[in-house]
Amino acid sequence: MSSPFPPLPQGDAPVIHVQTAQGQQPPVTAARLRELLATGALPRDTALWFQGLAGWIRAADHPELRAATPGGAADDQMDAVFSELVKESWAYYREHELAGHIDEVLVGALITTALDSGHSLIDLNSDGTNHYLRFENIQGDQSRVVFQLRHLTPGLTAARVLGQRVSVVIGYGERMPDFGKVWQALKAEFKSGFVQNPEPGTITVDGDMNSGYVYVQVDLYLDIKHYVGEGYAINYPRLNRDVGATINALRKYLKGRFGR
Repeated sequence: MSSPFPPLPQGDAPVIHVQTAQGQQPPVTAARLRELLATGALPRDTALWFQGLAGWIRAADHPELRAATPGGAADDQMDAVFSELVKESWAYYREHELAGHIDEVLVGALITTALDSGHSLIDLNSDGTNHYLRFENIQGDQSRVVFQLRHLTPGLTAARVLGQRVSVVIGYGERMPDFGKVWQALKAEFKSGFVQNPEPGTITVDGDMNSGYVYVQVDLYLDIKHYVGEGYAINYPRLNRDVGATINALRKYLKGRFGR
């Protein structure tokens, strides 16, 4: 990196003007200036000017004089060490903050994605571990989309080893005019043990007696870094694609199974 200051004048002519707390001093040569600084006869904050400088500068700020000032090189090295410590601390702080809040950022991104697809948020809550979201297509067929998210690696150590992982249950639901009949069939499946704890990608069916909705849902394990990057930047194209593909598969399953 080039110096912002011109080189010191060469030769035997005393053309470097010097000013200390005691006032203006006689001009000196570059060699004499180095000698005065090295012996401590002039302090580091001595002001100097020569032809080519835009204004007065501190002697210690000129790269050709820095090493000549007592403690100059060592001081610069210590400043560099301190600067690196601050830089590393900020990097850790940002990484720690990201590990602790990235799931909340993903929740916000999912809300934006659902709203952009024509859905309205009708329920949002969290129990400290799981986030629950429910949306309804109020301008169309009143179908519903639900999400349940659980951050699997909230700590920095786990996130570094396993990556930023989240367990997500995505559901798609429609109101059934013959809900009673469907619900009886679902209860029979529950009783028979047909419905087990699902493995990733397995589609299960559930019903809400209060609303008359039947839901099909799937458990997935996602890498949050696919959707949330540095500085909490959201990869909306990929999030929209993945959520859209999942809901499309669930919708087809529901319609195929219940003849909708």
